[in-house]
Amino acid sequence: MKNAFILTMLAGSLLLAGCATETVFRPASTVSAAAQDSPFTVSGRISINMDGKGSVGQFDWTHQPQADLLSVNSPLGSTVAQLRRDAAGVTLLADGKSWQAANVEDLTHDVLGWTLPLGNLVWWIRGLPAPDAPYQFASDGSLDQQGWTIRFVSDADAPGLYPKRVEMQRDKLTLRLLPQNWH
Repeated sequence: MKNAFILTMLAGSLLLAGCATETVFRPASTVSAAAQDSPFTVSGRISINMDGKGSVGQFDWTHQPQADLLSVNSPLGSTVAQLRRDAAGVTLLADGKSWQAANVEDLTHDVLGWTLPLGNLVWWIRGLPAPDAPYQFASDGSLDQQGWTIRFVSDADAPGLYPKRVEMQRDKLTLRLLPQNWH
């Protein structure tokens, strides 16, 4: 199913490479201190692996508390899918087609067969648990929240404000984000 492949790129598959020593990312703030949703723009690489089948790409994401624009691009940079969220709902544009739903979770479930947790991803990409849902940190530093296990990775030699890599796993689905350019 061509649409499923393109839409799978929305969640993306991330090629991970690097020589630096990695460690568990520990945020400087806690959820209570960071409970205010703040705008950001980030781009990077994205990957998905479901049942042993993977896809890779790049992403550009502009987030505002009331709106999101997420573009998924091929490894060469051409846009293959675009997700827009605003007060009217969510629209997905891919392969010359358009899908709409009330929220990202319903849209991705209906079109892909699994749920992209964009509401939580707003927090997870910054190395924080989502403040509106129960969570637990495991002894290895990973976060368990809403059925997902999230691992935040940082460079031991050059820790930053945000994780170097976010790995999310649920059932037979693994998503990886490598945020590279924050604004």
